[in-house]
Amino acid sequence: MAFTQTKSFSIDQSSVNLQDGDILYFKFKVKGTTEANNFTASISKGALNVSSLAPSIGYVTTNCPYFSSASISSSLVAGNNNVITFSPGVSNFHDTNYTFVPNPLTGSENSLYSTYGDVDYPFSIKPFDIILTYLSDSTYVESRVLNVNTSASLLQVTLDTPLSNLYSSDLISGSYKRFLVLSRREDETNTHVVFKKRDGKTSYGFVIPNNLSPEVLANIDTITREVKQKLINEQSAIDSLSGGNF
Repeated sequence: MAFTQTKSFSIDQSSVNLQDGDILYFKFKVKGTTEANNFTASISKGALNVSSLAPSIGYVTTNCPYFSSASISSSLVAGNNNVITFSPGVSNFHDTNYTFVPNPLTGSENSLYSTYGDVDYPFSIKPFDIILTYLSDSTYVESRVLNVNTSASLLQVTLDTPLSNLYSSDLISGSYKRFLVLSRREDETNTHVVFKKRDGKTSYGFVIPNNLSPEVLANIDTITREVKQKLINEQSAIDSLSGGNF
């Protein structure tokens, strides 16, 4: 009579050093058995959870959920309705010079890559960063980060606006559409280009980087009109102060 017996086991190894392209193998060795008949041992594919990985190797992922439902619920009961608590998996990546790439939630966007491209900055939330959350009813909430608490085992972020019932429910249930952390980076600076303007009615243009968000590029005409109007208004103000054109 044939039967199948399944054994589950985990490996806790914190000192494996891998390089890009390396392959990690797991082997199962039986040291002894009380089974009289021959048998075949095999290993099926399971879940591999990585708690840390150097950014030079590549991106790091962690399993869902992103948020600690119990901690968020406790904060709401205690009256802290503007505090978001992240799950242990996500908290482990915070402010440790690792790049965190989240797995998509059920019902959410399959990938944000087509819209935002490579997000290759280490995962670190700081005060004055912007949290932009697209909720399940197709609305969005924009909040500014007031405080980041990393003293406990879980990452907690305090926002300048309270969480609505829908907002907190979406975070707890994982039914929100997008959760974005917008942070100012050092390479986001103005670029000054000096060149000779052609004669005639020619206008100044934009220097557009290759990694510009498609959403921004799609609205470039609107941005152009607003910038031109701002330049006209500023020039008018300068002319008024100086008494006219020279």
